[in-house]
Amino acid sequence: MTGLNIDVDKVAEIIRHVAATEVMPRFKNLATGDVREKNPGDFVTVADEASEKALAAALTAYLPESIVVGEEAVAKDAGVLARLDSDKPVWVIAPIDGTYNFAHNRSHFGILVALVKDGETQYGWVYDAPGDRMAIAVKGQGATINGEKAVIREAGATPAELTGMGGGGQAWHFEPVNGLVKEIINVRSSLHDFLNLAAGKADFVVHINQVTPWDHSATVLLAEEAGAYVRLAHENVPFKPSMYKHCMLIAAPDEARWKMLEEILYPRLSKSAA
Repeated sequence: MTGLNIDVDKVAEIIRHVAATEVMPRFKNLATGDVREKNPGDFVTVADEASEKALAAALTAYLPESIVVGEEAVAKDAGVLARLDSDKPVWVIAPIDGTYNFAHNRSHFGILVALVKDGETQYGWVYDAPGDRMAIAVKGQGATINGEKAVIREAGATPAELTGMGGGGQAWHFEPVNGLVKEIINVRSSLHDFLNLAAGKADFVVHINQVTPWDHSATVLLAEEAGAYVRLAHENVPFKPSMYKHCMLIAAPDEARWKMLEEILYPRLSKSAA
């Protein structure tokens, strides 16, 4: 037992408030000096930093014994990741998932928040800020999107019938599987990849480069609670919120189709991502 008793709607309210005050006012309103690259192609903006600061303050005020692992804090000090080993509840925050899109005036972005206890993601919030779609997942209790039950759609029997969301690379990275699956759509946002899966707008997700606590803790819980089978490719092990490593992750409608997809995706896309 985790001993947690979280008001999921209160946390959702906190996330919406931070989006409304720190993120959305800066969308399409960034000055040149407001955007920089942490690494080539990996952007951070003043909105990311303001969002993380506000979320960390509000969430720890709501749950005083908790601690925070934020994407931007880890970028400055990798030692922050060690907090995931704590016995305390840990908020894992992506203050803006899809920063590239945000910085380039594209609407595929939002906020990801997970609450981790005892090494497992217990709660996840996946918020599409421009679209005002809030997905909430509770371990063992299912998931909702704007209050409606989230359930993955009935999918085709063969990979050629399946439409996927691809992350961890650009569109050309997924070309090696053209014709082997119906389509892979790349929007450069983990949040939107998994939200589309849980909303029945895609059949699978493949992330080819790495898994991180902030990109995948809330989103994987959402997928699993909506009925998906999620594992690291090749290793065939579940995602854990402490994972921060180079690998491939696949979310599929069930184990059988996960295995079919892995046979196609892993040998071709692992080389593409290398």
